[in-house]
Amino acid sequence: MRLIAIYIAWLLDVLGLKRLSRAWFAKLAVPEHPPYVVYVAAKAFISRGEIEKAKSLLAGSMMRRPSVRCGRLLMHLFIRSREYDRALEVAATLCEKSPQSPWPYLLLGDVQNFFLGCKEDAYQSYLRALEIARSGSSGVNPLKVAYKRICLLLKEQGNEDQLVEYLSEFLKLQASNFHDNEFVLLTRGLMRQGRTDEAKEVLSLGIKAYPRSSPLRELWETLGFGRKEELPPVPVRGKAPPSSVRLVPVRTRLFLEGEDPVQAVQDYVRDVAPGDIATLSSCVAGLMEGRIFMEGAVEPGFLARTLSRFVDQKNVPFGGAAPMSNPLSMQVLLEEIGSLRTLVAAFAGGLGKILGKKGWFYVIGGKDAGQIDDVLGSLPPYDYYVIMGPEDPCGLARRIASALGCEAAIVDANDLGVAWAVGYSDGVDPRWLEQVMSTNPAGNQEQQTPIVLVRKVPEIEASEPR
Repeated sequence: MRLIAIYIAWLLDVLGLKRLSRAWFAKLAVPEHPPYVVYVAAKAFISRGEIEKAKSLLAGSMMRRPSVRCGRLLMHLFIRSREYDRALEVAATLCEKSPQSPWPYLLLGDVQNFFLGCKEDAYQSYLRALEIARSGSSGVNPLKVAYKRICLLLKEQGNEDQLVEYLSEFLKLQASNFHDNEFVLLTRGLMRQGRTDEAKEVLSLGIKAYPRSSPLRELWETLGFGRKEELPPVPVRGKAPPSSVRLVPVRTRLFLEGEDPVQAVQDYVRDVAPGDIATLSSCVAGLMEGRIFMEGAVEPGFLARTLSRFVDQKNVPFGGAAPMSNPLSMQVLLEEIGSLRTLVAAFAGGLGKILGKKGWFYVIGGKDAGQIDDVLGSLPPYDYYVIMGPEDPCGLARRIASALGCEAAIVDANDLGVAWAVGYSDGVDPRWLEQVMSTNPAGNQEQQTPIVLVRKVPEIEASEPR
């Protein structure tokens, strides 16, 4: 009888009746059930604040039917409660259960590196992940992530020769997580080795890949390759804000899962003025809420793989394709809003293309479809996760506004000159804010400025040269 009820709940889940299906899964799930059932039930417990129930169910599942999906969620709960040693134990178990997958080793290394500070242990875990990834059986993304981690640690160690070697291998992948700072490091390293022609070639490629990067343009002049004014002009992104508005990106520490977004903003925004709007990145807000889906933990199904093929597959070197062209992103959406609604959204998107109308897929798919950030788009240790926006962006914006004493908004912006105010407090004009934020002042690389303060300045100050 329980099994029949589970299948009924699964049908409700596919149809998109998520609230009902999650309640059923939470009532019926036992550790012996498939990982998806246990995972959804545990998420339901977490949303109700029943953390110990979620831990017990996930721990039981790891003993009976171990999976990366359930293991990663259990780790999330341990990270939230700062039980990092227990999170490490789960990661080690996943490595034992999947010794030929690079993902658990990357996960293990990230716990050692970012949460426990065990750099040498992390380095060995990353090397193991790279060794497995080089076999080619897991695709190219594990290589991109492993090289990123190893290069970061080699930089910290001051191991310049090995850093140049690994950066040179990393460069060949033309990965979207090979940022302008990696181009700077590799160029300087090649110059120190007397490889001037190679350094100039690498830097030229970097300027082509990141034409808005000031450090790359300044390095071109510093190294004597020419005057930066002779380089192609910096392309315009979005519409510059009016002179009466100042955009103040706020550099922060690395925000991690399980943190309170309201408290995180309060830690960095204190002296607010009338008319200020404190904005927080949608991706970072979702990350802190734990709305993350690890590559290697969620296996894209047939429907996700099929639908993702109809999305623009263009993949620019050192750039990236549309998030929904990744089968993992599509699978996450299927699980979040249901297969039926996703199919309707895909049909609407296809019809819109025929009629020359854009965005119909996202109109039907809703905020969850529009806020998905694809893998490699975030800072380590979350650059191999699909990240969704916060559960209730308007509610979160109102809570931030109440805590700060000024207006607040949750913003999703990109380097294409598009910004979307996905959530905002009562006094915010979302269309105006989207125009102001269209230059993406927070950046999409490693600026680590997820908070931007939008400040209206007096007319006298606005008239002065910037």
